[in-house]
Amino acid sequence: MRLATAASLAAVAAVALPLLSLAALPLNDVSQLVLSGTLIFLLLALRQTAIRHLFFDNLGRFLRLLLLLIGVFITTRYLLWRAFYTLPDTSLLEFGLGVTLFAGEVFTFLIFILGAFVSLQPLVRPVAPLPEDRSAWPSVDVLIPSYNESPELLETTLLGAINIDYPADKINVYLLDDGATTAKRSQPSPQGREEAWSRRRTLKALCKRIGVHYLTRRLNHSAKAGNINDALPKVHGDLVLILDADHVPTCDILANTAGWFLRNPKLFLVQTPHFFVSPDPIEKNLGTFQKMPSEQEMFYTNIQRGLDFWNASFFCGSAAILRRHYLDEVGGIQGCTITEDAETALELHARGYDSAYIWQPMIAGLQPETFSSFVVQRSRWAQGMMQLFLLKNPLFLKHERGLHWWQKLCYLNSMMFWFFPLVRVIFLFAPLAYLLFGLGIFNADLAELLTYIVPHLTALVLIVDYLYGNVRWAFVSEFYELALTLFLAPPLLSVIRHPNAPSFVVTAKGEVTDQDAVSPLVKPVYWMSALTLIAITIGFWRLFFVPGSLTTDLVTLFWSSVNLFLLFGALGALFERQQRRFSPRFPCSERAAILTSDSRIPGRIVDLSATGMRLAIEPFYRSAIEASAPTAVEIFPEGGSSIRIDIDVATLIPKKGHLEAGCRVRAESVQKKAEFIRFAYGDSNRWKTMLRSRDRRVGVSKAALVLTRLMLKYGIAHFVFISRRWFKRRTASRRVGESVHSEQALSS
Repeated sequence: MRLATAASLAAVAAVALPLLSLAALPLNDVSQLVLSGTLIFLLLALRQTAIRHLFFDNLGRFLRLLLLLIGVFITTRYLLWRAFYTLPDTSLLEFGLGVTLFAGEVFTFLIFILGAFVSLQPLVRPVAPLPEDRSAWPSVDVLIPSYNESPELLETTLLGAINIDYPADKINVYLLDDGATTAKRSQPSPQGREEAWSRRRTLKALCKRIGVHYLTRRLNHSAKAGNINDALPKVHGDLVLILDADHVPTCDILANTAGWFLRNPKLFLVQTPHFFVSPDPIEKNLGTFQKMPSEQEMFYTNIQRGLDFWNASFFCGSAAILRRHYLDEVGGIQGCTITEDAETALELHARGYDSAYIWQPMIAGLQPETFSSFVVQRSRWAQGMMQLFLLKNPLFLKHERGLHWWQKLCYLNSMMFWFFPLVRVIFLFAPLAYLLFGLGIFNADLAELLTYIVPHLTALVLIVDYLYGNVRWAFVSEFYELALTLFLAPPLLSVIRHPNAPSFVVTAKGEVTDQDAVSPLVKPVYWMSALTLIAITIGFWRLFFVPGSLTTDLVTLFWSSVNLFLLFGALGALFERQQRRFSPRFPCSERAAILTSDSRIPGRIVDLSATGMRLAIEPFYRSAIEASAPTAVEIFPEGGSSIRIDIDVATLIPKKGHLEAGCRVRAESVQKKAEFIRFAYGDSNRWKTMLRSRDRRVGVSKAALVLTRLMLKYGIAHFVFISRRWFKRRTASRRVGESVHSEQALSS
């Protein structure tokens, strides 16, 4: 199928390239304007039909290709106009600025083209069932690397691992503890030594109680990759399932994936999505979790399926099954870069082996809790992908069999995407060069603005929303990228200077935030916002009092205003909201009954966590609960047998039309804890339902309105908070001063 599609693409290119060359034909202004209007009308007219059909039938595939060709034509025409007619030539400095801006636009175009190529025909891969003869099933080692995670968090993941439905003689679970290595237990610091020894004792006892294996090593070399590689000689399964310490697997993760290894002997990887039951810091601070698609769903729902079609779906570090034999062939998990997962997949793809991606959420993980941890995580990804681009560029990587050209393009897209901070910095500062210093960055008049710039931007927004609108609303990418840019650009530049320098930094998970606070990273956003606001003020003065290019004035003012608005929203994202709950709650709707010594109170579970649940019951049951303390909850899962869990009722909160009982699970035995974790985390359909409830299209206009409202609301909340904090500190300081003055007066 890939070869047929590649051949079709070549045929399309043979037809399209002459058509694209029409973009360079000289036309008068009226003809160009008519052409622009016609193409945008075509996009709007065809887009809704294309969305309804997507890529599942011949009409959907044809419309997908047609829309992409129209978009490429409009953008090619725009870039040709930019290259030949708009670059400033009044001075070397202005020419340099103009070329830098143009280079950023060309990069954006390349990412658009590569992204469109990747998403040309996403593959919906079915589950490959295992044979009835269980003796033919491959043996599996479940490896859970850990560094500094808490025993409570690890217990949930380990219980999830022992709940996996697979023959007991064919599965072994290992905790790989890098927080209590020999080096850690013999470090110079007495406190550090004691913490490492205490961790070792606690986790060994935990593993023994649950019935899994505990492994550690001598040295902490090569971070996560080294931890896994040091464990590989001690395990002997045909397959390796790798799980992050906070990734709780569902019971069917192996039943849905292992069959592909029997079907395809060249398969080295089956990757599954990373699904999260907690919001990332931006979602948490802006209150968008479960109200719109999460930021990573574009990658795990659309892009990975697109990569899978081209046999380029890559290892994402967790929720993945790898064939041990091929892993040994390349010396285990690779460690030349700090994105060891993508590097390992690249090495194995380059040797001619295959990968597969199954879109079925079969782990539940945690996002970083704070913006600082979020930046640490994304900085590692960006630096690692830059390292891969510099040290193992897919265009030049050579092995016995090598990569197909389509795989090279897919990997190139995955790496080059992470250059976005450098390009966003250009887009942040370019309009300021004109507004603050009067330096020309492009030449255009109002007619050209309407003929080239507006159609180009409109086409990009419409096509990106068409490709990804079900999992990433319009302008959300711009917001996330701008919020991260000022923090990721310096680490990226350091990698360019020293490609081998970055070191692996573990992302903190399961943190708590005792109170609302402004992130300690906020200062660069303050400075950038202030600089942009000053530039806009000067720009309006220039517009009315300094003769110049009206088009450049209007474009740079609008551009900087959009940047300022996104920066204002970023300040909302940097206003850290209180988060005291260790175990995140997730929605549930199962019948249940609270059991007391003399009654049975029917209700429905509203939400769950690893440690408890919340039930909705009728208000008149309050007296029964208060009179006789509840001892258990009986749960009636749809399509399954009932489960009885011992609980304590911690809260009774009146709600509109019902009473909510907050229940704390009191599971004293491993068996009971595992039973509850199986109910809460074991069903992959629960996660699929959560995804479907938030993954929906809303269109460009509604997405823009929702994002605007959120950025205004939480940007204002940021300034209200710091104003109140300043006022409280000032008042407290004044009172201290008055008290000191009074004491001095009395003593005199």
